[in-house]
Amino acid sequence: MTPKHNQLAVKSEHTYTILYGDDDPDMQTLVKLILQRAGMKVVLASNGQEVLDVWRKGHFDGVVLDVMMPIIDGLELCRRIRRISQVPLILLTARGQEEEVVRGLEAGADDYIVKPIRQKEFLARLTVALKRAERTQKQELQTLQVRDMVIVPKKRSVLVRGKPIGLSPLEYNLLLYLANRVDSVVTKQELYDNVWGFSLEKDAGFIDLNIVEAAIRRLRRKLGEDPANPQFIQTVRGIGYQLRKE
Repeated sequence: MTPKHNQLAVKSEHTYTILYGDDDPDMQTLVKLILQRAGMKVVLASNGQEVLDVWRKGHFDGVVLDVMMPIIDGLELCRRIRRISQVPLILLTARGQEEEVVRGLEAGADDYIVKPIRQKEFLARLTVALKRAERTQKQELQTLQVRDMVIVPKKRSVLVRGKPIGLSPLEYNLLLYLANRVDSVVTKQELYDNVWGFSLEKDAGFIDLNIVEAAIRRLRRKLGEDPANPQFIQTVRGIGYQLRKE
């Protein structure tokens, strides 16, 4: 099916870049044309391993995956990407049974579209996911204040009582993750999955949550916390940590 030439471009402050994984050349051609005519850039991958390789090397505003891809299927790719990113992610499949749709959504997909795709609907669903992510990202870039600590995401800077605090990229990401969930209890596993992301140890099935504890200790020390009575990052015994606003 050839995309219609009167398709409207998607309005955005920047050009979206989409990673599309599918082993069907005809689908690759169709989806690429649909997205390009909507003003988006498209990077193609033909199997699951290629998707991961391309994903790790680039920056993408959205991901579209065929479920039935060779080497690593779309569901597993979705799970792996979700470990480290909340990028808009849509699954495409020829399987439309309810249980298949549920599996896709439980794997972390934002949407699940059954082939053959309806072009306007596909573009509309992807656009909704992209716009929602943009709004969330803007909210997360707002300056955060927790008592006398100020976090400025645009500058990746942290001030405590007006004094700049030097943090490593990992320590900053750890603090920002907690700050975006202020007063919520966050488990060590959640921190590991979302702050550390992909690692050789994790991909091999070896997870050492002690590195989370060690990073929290370093972060507390740099924030000037009293180890015996931390004011910002508090331990919730047996569960994880909580950044307290009051």
